Formats: sequence, structure tokens, C-alpha cells
Amino acid sequence: MTRRIEYLTAESEQGRLAIEEVMRHSYTANVDDVPPRWAVARVVDDVPVSFILVDPDRQMKFPRGEIRYAFVGDVATREDRRLEGHFRGILEHTFSKVRSAGIPLLLLHGEQQLYRRFGFDVYTHHYGVFATPDLIERKLGTQVPEGAQELLKISSGEHIREDLLLIDDVKAGTLPEYKAALQAAAAVARERGKARILFWGPEASGYGSSYPPQNNLIIMARACGAQICIRGAEPEGAEDHADWIKVINTVLLVREALKCLEQSEYPVPEGMICFDTDAGAVTIESSGGSVTALDGVEPGAVTVKWPSSVIAQLVTGYHTAPVLSAIHGTPLSDETMAMLEALFPQQWRFSANESWMF
Repeated sequence: MTRRIEYLTAESEQGRLAIEEVMRHSYTANVDDVPPRWAVARVVDDVPVSFILVDPDRQMKFPRGEIRYAFVGDVATREDRRLEGHFRGILEHTFSKVRSAGIPLLLLHGEQQLYRRFGFDVYTHHYGVFATPDLIERKLGTQVPEGAQELLKISSGEHIREDLLLIDDVKAGTLPEYKAALQAAAAVARERGKARILFWGPEASGYGSSYPPQNNLIIMARACGAQICIRGAEPEGAEDHADWIKVINTVLLVREALKCLEQSEYPVPEGMICFDTDAGAVTIESSGGSVTALDGVEPGAVTVKWPSSVIAQLVTGYHTAPVLSAIHGTPLSDETMAMLEALFPQQWRFSANESWMF
């Protein structure tokens, strides 16, 4: 029997009601967090079965520009209609919609076992700075400078771990200011009965070149004996959440990345390599001081068959070309490797591991 499938958006009252109906049977999210056209319900035989909320206007920062990406904030199928293919259906509808909008990447935060099957892969490292009031006070003392608490942006909410003081941001620059901020954090933790303090690290869309990250907060926190937690977003043990990336259009992604990456003081070695992926084939050609991304497989190019998510890891700097070559068993010549390393250097990206705080 043929099912009648519709996709309704929050642009209409019917679509908004359909999304709210799914939420009553799954979980509630804020439809107004995304443009109405990107809040979608999948309706099968007049029954709303799943919904998705997508922010289409995120930007991933690079040294010389930004790459647009879409972010899935929420997606769910109602509990009484699971294992019927509706989750896959609404994701595939979203893939098509993102492609039509000329957006090369789709990102989300979610479970390992759920999203790998849809072509997503990990692209960040999780990062956090943990301290205790005891450690800070033992090193810096208990005298808090006047106005120091104003340097802290403290997060509040019923879902934060009971023993944790979560610091969203520290508005400081110099080492003395960070010292005062740490002293203030210890005092607030004492007042509120918190055993641990977590300073939230930079978001995944940030850009950095050092590993581990070095800044005045890290330097002063380390001096107090704080624990700097940096681990691969690849889930380990019971932790199965991570930040995931999926390429919607490989050619567009590589073209946008080439526009944004910092120009090396050394010329990019000449060469030509084609990545033949599930999201399209792209040939990167470097010659005469210029680099271009061509649509499809060009004659004479070294052709490598990699999943599109691997190309995302390469151009965003999560893994280097040598690492990806080794992982996927695809040997590349020294010339090709040199070209890719010059074009796509490693850029360490960090996000907060939510299991540490919620």
C-alpha cells in the first residue's frame, strides 16, 4: 500500500500544529529558534510522525573568511511511530533541502550509533578546564579583589550538575585579571556549595592553531593545578555523544574552503588530485601559483575514493592528509601529500563536552 507523505513547514498554521503534535509524543523544542521554512514536520497519511528544526545560517570561521553551514538543533520521531523509517525520511528530505539552498555542510550534536549510518562523522575535540575552590585558594589565596566577580559570566539552570559551577565566559585579558577571575570563581563556588568549577572552552566553530590551546586562562589555571581536559570527540566508554559533520556538496565545500584558507608564504606544490565521494567528485588542481576546484574527475588526476565526511575532516583541519591516508589505507605520493598539507593545515577545533556539565 502506497503511503501519502507530506512535508509541512511552520510557515503555515497546519505545519506548526503538525510539529507541535509530534512534540507531544517525543519532546518539546522551540520552533521559533529557526526560520519558519526550516521547521519541518513529516506527515504520513495525515498523521504527523517526525519533526526537524534547522538553523541554515551558521558560519564556520577560517583565517580569511567563513563557510556557511546548516545546523540541526532538534530532530525526533514520535515514540509510537519509531522503526518505520520516518527519522531517515525527514533527514533525507533535509539533505535535499540544504543542497538546494547551496549550503555545503550540515552539522549536529548527537549519538554515535544514530548518525554514522547517515554519513556523518566526528570533526571536533572536546575541551574543558576543571578546577576546585581548594586548588585555587591554596595557590592564590582567599582575598578576592573588588569587582572581580564582574569578570565572570556564570551559567545557571536546573540541568547543570549539582556539584558544578559552570563559567560560560571570563572577561579578562591580562594574567592579573585572570588571577582575580579565578579567585572570584572560587569564592562563588564556596558560597553556592559547589565542589568543582568548569570553565567552558571555545565553541566548535572557532579557529585555532595550537594544541593544547594556550591562553592566559589556561596558564593561570594550570598554575593552580587545574585539570585541562582535551579528548577526541570520538566517543569513548559510556559517552556516546559528539559533534558531527556531513558534506552535502563536496565541490562547493572545497571551493569555499580554498577561498577561506590562509595563504602560505611558500607556493603550493603543483599537482592534481580527485576526491570521488558519495557527495560528488571534485578535482583539486594546483599549477602556476593558482589552485582551482573542478567539478568531476579530470583526466590525469590521482583519484582517491574517500567518504565525503573525510573531505570535511581534511578541509576543516580536524585531521591532516597523512593521518587520513593512513586511516583509510590510501597511499598518496609525496608530491600529492605536500600539496594537500600546504592547502589544508591542521586547525584544532574545540567544543564543550556537554556530559561534563549537564
